[in-house]
Amino acid sequence: MNQKLDITDQDLKQETQTKPKRKLSGQYIAFLIHSFFGLKITLILTLVLASGTLAVIAQEIDWLLMPEMRVTPMETRLNEGILLDKLQAAYPENGLSNFQPNANFPYTAASAMFNDSNGGFRNAWINPYTGEVLGDTQLLTVGNFLNFLHTTLFLPVVGRSVVNAFGIFTIISLVAGLIAAPNFWRYFFRTPRMNNMRAFLGDFHKIVGVWSIWFLVIIGVSGTWWFYQVPLVLYADAPKLHEPYDRKPLLDYAELDKFGSQAPTALRSDQIVDIVKKEYPNFEITRMVPPEHIADPYEIGGSQGEWLIRGGGNRIWINPYDGTIINQSMADSFTFMQRFDLAMHPLHYGTWAKSGATDLIVKFIWFVFGALMTALCVTGLIIYYKRTKRASRIVSNRSPGIKRLIKGWRIVRPWGGPMGVFKYLNILMLVGVGFGTSVVLTLAVQGVSNAGFEYTQKPLGPWEVKVNAFAGFLEKDLPPIREGGRTNFSVKIPKDSLSEIKFIYARVGKPRTLRAPGTLIHGPLGAKHVHYQLPKKIRDNAELWVTAITWSGDVYQANWPLMPDGKETIDVR
Repeated sequence: MNQKLDITDQDLKQETQTKPKRKLSGQYIAFLIHSFFGLKITLILTLVLASGTLAVIAQEIDWLLMPEMRVTPMETRLNEGILLDKLQAAYPENGLSNFQPNANFPYTAASAMFNDSNGGFRNAWINPYTGEVLGDTQLLTVGNFLNFLHTTLFLPVVGRSVVNAFGIFTIISLVAGLIAAPNFWRYFFRTPRMNNMRAFLGDFHKIVGVWSIWFLVIIGVSGTWWFYQVPLVLYADAPKLHEPYDRKPLLDYAELDKFGSQAPTALRSDQIVDIVKKEYPNFEITRMVPPEHIADPYEIGGSQGEWLIRGGGNRIWINPYDGTIINQSMADSFTFMQRFDLAMHPLHYGTWAKSGATDLIVKFIWFVFGALMTALCVTGLIIYYKRTKRASRIVSNRSPGIKRLIKGWRIVRPWGGPMGVFKYLNILMLVGVGFGTSVVLTLAVQGVSNAGFEYTQKPLGPWEVKVNAFAGFLEKDLPPIREGGRTNFSVKIPKDSLSEIKFIYARVGKPRTLRAPGTLIHGPLGAKHVHYQLPKKIRDNAELWVTAITWSGDVYQANWPLMPDGKETIDVR
């Protein structure tokens, strides 16, 4: 005969008071560590995991949303150089960069990036089979938005460092979770109990956790590796763990002098492609970067069948005037640590499969396990609440209204709830993400042409030049000039000047000699810029100088006050 049990609050209170305190065993400490990383940063961790999961299929999302990306496969594709030249002819006022043939994706159009007349960033698309220009789209597509959100959270300065830190948290949480769950391997072959929600979620959490060990290791190791790069190597001068990659070689200035007073005529892009394929018949081009200044070589990136190397990994630099291969950086010459470094991106995002159905299958697996990782974060929080729900019934006999107030206070108070004081850190970071998102959405349309400090238009010889300084794309509203820091100078010069100007430089302080005129300004038409290292000490009357040297040997200069004066230099933030 069943008898109904009447458990009062007093019974629960007495049971709780008589329950012995749990000893701090190694298993319990591991549980506390696992719970700490799972609960204290739940909101921001869930955002990182969910955005990363969607970033795996970012290209596929864009393909579904944007008709400019979709093409019907045909038997043969046009020469990659012909495609780029056709696309450039369709946008004569905008220099193209980062051309991607997308040969591994037969249903996807080829694309190149450019800056429009408003300073915004866009992608132009062309059918790789017919050569038909399909139009252009904003660079910040839904897929790119997800990619940028996952890698930076749109947090200025600290974004990448914060995201990369989650790689370390993943490793620590994984190891602690395995220690906290003795005989965890048994969950490989267990089904979750269905008798109540608490038991189901607990079993689901453990089963998903053990089946995701391999995935958690990949995400944790790659994230930890990137955390070492940013911020430790970048900001803390930690020693690099892999050898430096070959840098792009510049053309010899003495060779350029042989052209005399006339700018040389560059080879067509299809001629450059023919030279590469003649020297490397099995080379599959994945990226083409036309020269960004007169001494810049043509860069071709691609693959010769290597796996686990982002973007192909191989790079070939070609003299754009005579077709000579200046240098090459090929995967078969990379060291183990260089290969390890390049393998992190395709492993992290599941992009290591070659193409077609295999690529979709791998991405689907990464997407599923990314979604399961997100579920681990959410279920961990729910399990915590389920565990503490019973204890929460131990309250005094008060009116329902007072009970609700007390319950609400326990959640809102700084030390209340599973996240405790960390809830406000999560909220603060989410507010930062929201602010950064608004900045990025503005950048997608306006670019950085009106960011930071604006150096008003001035004569540079027979031409007019205008400059603006900005701290960074996510930092466009921060002060761009900081002693010892790096800044970016965006330079607007007329198209007709490019055939006459041999070199153009930017420098803080007037050049004492033309042997040291400053840092070379480069970039495609409409996006000329320079990344400038500022002096550790900047004088109050410091000036920004732009120096142009023509093919005929003429030298022209323009200068502005480095800091805003309200006349020549204006703070437009």
